Amino acid sequence: MIKPLSAIEAVTPAIEQAKQQLFKPFRFWHWARLAFIVLVTWDFAGGGGGGNFQIPSIPLGDGKRKEDFAFFAAPDFSWSRLSEYLPWIILGVGILIAFVLVFMFIACVFRFILFEAVLHNQCEIRAGWKRYQEQGYSFFLWSVCLGFSVLLAIGIFIGGPVFMAWQAGIFDAPKEHLLLLILGGVTLFFLMLGLFVVGAIIGLLVKDFAIPIMALENVGIRDALRRMRPMLAGAKLSFAGYVGMKIVLALGSGILFGIITLVAMLILMIPMGIVGVGIYLLVVSLGLTWNVLTLIAATLLAIVAVHIFLAVMAFISVPPLVFFQSYVLHFFGSRYPVLGEKVFPPAPPPPLPPEISPIAPGPEPAPAA
Repeated sequence: MIKPLSAIEAVTPAIEQAKQQLFKPFRFWHWARLAFIVLVTWDFAGGGGGGNFQIPSIPLGDGKRKEDFAFFAAPDFSWSRLSEYLPWIILGVGILIAFVLVFMFIACVFRFILFEAVLHNQCEIRAGWKRYQEQGYSFFLWSVCLGFSVLLAIGIFIGGPVFMAWQAGIFDAPKEHLLLLILGGVTLFFLMLGLFVVGAIIGLLVKDFAIPIMALENVGIRDALRRMRPMLAGAKLSFAGYVGMKIVLALGSGILFGIITLVAMLILMIPMGIVGVGIYLLVVSLGLTWNVLTLIAATLLAIVAVHIFLAVMAFISVPPLVFFQSYVLHFFGSRYPVLGEKVFPPAPPPPLPPEISPIAPGPEPAPAA
């Protein structure tokens, strides 16, 4: 058994494995399959950004009437009108939840496909989908329970105090309880942040270390967690260092590949902008107006443009995807013998020396006369 690698020592062999699999030699279709895994699991390097969006205020001066801006005003709201649309709202929410759950299940199965692809340097999506549906379903149920537990904890520890403060009438006179609201708001914010961090760390450890056990031993999430516990308990500092190093590497990878992605998007916007201008000039020359057909065509073009951007982002995110999975293999493989036998195969025995054939005895000398 190889000596357990530290979180820092596992970086170099993970980089070498990623380079070997992706560039020696470069295989376009292998890269494309891994990019598809990026899309399904949403493992974009440096992803998750956001921005501020504000609706600009509309001045009502200069003799303009307020009624002129009725289009921008919020519609009249009443519970009686809401009840008319309540079944459709419930149906829409149900469809959205179902879509999210289906997407989560597919992503859970593809976690196993990614593990096998990097372990064997061969990405087999169809075969992996058939092979790992049972384990993926088990991991999916655990992921749903984890998410529900975090939301429940937030509801109890965050929603509970807020509800009690509302019942006590603190929000009715905020100026009289300003200090309490500030201190309480800051405390609840950091408490909520802590709950998210704890949930994220638990999810990271289970995703990285339970999936190899489930895949290699063909067991469910419960058996995998039972095998994980003694490993974590016996090397708390090593696994804590792994979590810290994973955060540092994720930040560095996000910055590096985020810059690369941004440059690629800017370059991609040039031909897409030219195409967009050409389409606009064509529409103007034909005298087309907005109707159902033109709205559908515009929507389809927007969907195509979004998918092009996502495909480029996925291709760029393949190297960090392979690196982080290789990092898991080397760190955990040096502690989990079943995985270690595949990641660190024993060196072949030295070749045996060639056999030396015995020298045949020569003819006996003739007797003297």
